[in-house]
Amino acid sequence: MSLSSKVLYDQFVNDLELKWEIEESKKIAQIVFNHLFGLSRADIFLNKSIALSEERLIPISTRLLKGEPIQYILNQATFFGLSFFVNPFVLIPRQETEELVALILEQNDHSIQNILDIGTGSGIIALTLQMHRPKWDVSGWDLSPKALEIAARNANSLNLNVNFNCIDILNRSPDVDKYHLIISNPPYIPISEKSSIPRHVVEHEPELALFVSDDHPLIFYEVIANYALQSLKKSGKLYFEIHEDFAFQIQSLLSHLGFEKIAIHFDLNKKARMASAIRA
Repeated sequence: MSLSSKVLYDQFVNDLELKWEIEESKKIAQIVFNHLFGLSRADIFLNKSIALSEERLIPISTRLLKGEPIQYILNQATFFGLSFFVNPFVLIPRQETEELVALILEQNDHSIQNILDIGTGSGIIALTLQMHRPKWDVSGWDLSPKALEIAARNANSLNLNVNFNCIDILNRSPDVDKYHLIISNPPYIPISEKSSIPRHVVEHEPELALFVSDDHPLIFYEVIANYALQSLKKSGKLYFEIHEDFAFQIQSLLSHLGFEKIAIHFDLNKKARMASAIRA
């Protein structure tokens, strides 16, 4: 049986609009059609036929209409052109984090360096850096054993060697003068903002990786910056993904600790989403 991809695509998008915004519905539909039928956006535009039953869409559509993210349904997310396994034990990769990785690659060459990614989750930052800088010695830490299992699985599928360890940075002593770069995308959303976060995020993504106490929203930045102050080599670099509302506070924190060349970087949406600094 041959089906019109354009007709099936339009029908699928219309169904998704019962739960998702129109632009998000289109993005999801393109991911699904590429995954199930191998069709690109251009293929759908050209109305290429599908020689498969549309029934394959039904279980996916059912889960999507319950608000489940497509990345968890397919156990797949794309980050920096690479495919990663994901499930509800790890966050779904964000475009802002791609921009953080791009900044790090732009500012650091291929020379041998020792790198640490704190709060590695599915390993997207550590593994992407290892892919683009093969000479780097990259490590990734996380508190969640389940997340680390996924990171190891991604390393294996990408044939990359990253040293993943279950370590709680809140209870870690410094490793003096060990790293050239320390990177972190820690939890940074105050719990009071939970009601403003999309439901599909709150209901399906790991709360531990998203939210922090309203009483101490910068706890991870303070702890990691203090750790980096001794664990970075001289002139070593610290990189953070940040909450745009806390850019000034993070800049002040790094300045108070004695870091130099502190910079706040803006993403494509002109939001303050990254910070970098150098150990004096």
